[in-house]
Amino acid sequence: MDKVLKVIDSLTSDVLVKSIINSLNDNQEASKNWLVDKSKNYIKAINDPKILVLAGWYGNLASKLSDFSYQKPLSVDIDNNCRKIGRRLYEDVEFKTADVLRSGFRNNYLKKHNVIVCTSCEHFDAKDFKRMFNDIKKGSLIIFQSNNYFKIKEHVNCFYSYHDFAESLKFNLLWKGKLKLDKFTRFMAIGIK
Repeated sequence: MDKVLKVIDSLTSDVLVKSIINSLNDNQEASKNWLVDKSKNYIKAINDPKILVLAGWYGNLASKLSDFSYQKPLSVDIDNNCRKIGRRLYEDVEFKTADVLRSGFRNNYLKKHNVIVCTSCEHFDAKDFKRMFNDIKKGSLIIFQSNNYFKIKEHVNCFYSYHDFAESLKFNLLWKGKLKLDKFTRFMAIGIK
């Protein structure tokens, strides 16, 4: 994490400020930059990519992907603070507050986008994740990440290897890999539904 952010983090007890700082920590940045690096050629190969970032937090990843689309990527998160703060941080991103697991959202948004990105697959239980995955439009580029960090209670969909993660996704796999980070390994799979 940048020195300035570390100092701010040490000076505040504000939960929201700490969350914003956490969204930019070294592991988050490494994971997001890795995703952009490995997926950019796949996104560029799509005619008129419409990018949807699920559980997009404050929009950092969506902003990094904005160079690959003529329209602003849509970053969706269940926390309304993400939309309010994200709009101030990233003008190159559209924001929506929604539960990505609700059928209304899935029917209205997963069908309108052809690049679906989620770096928080570990937060969705397997049953809900499968239901959401099934509603993604056929032919869409899918870029998903999970990890092997089982120690966090909210991590309900972790995997032991990137092979296991990729195999859990029922799509035409284009690429899979792993990125070793401080306390865990992040897994990524890129494919076409």
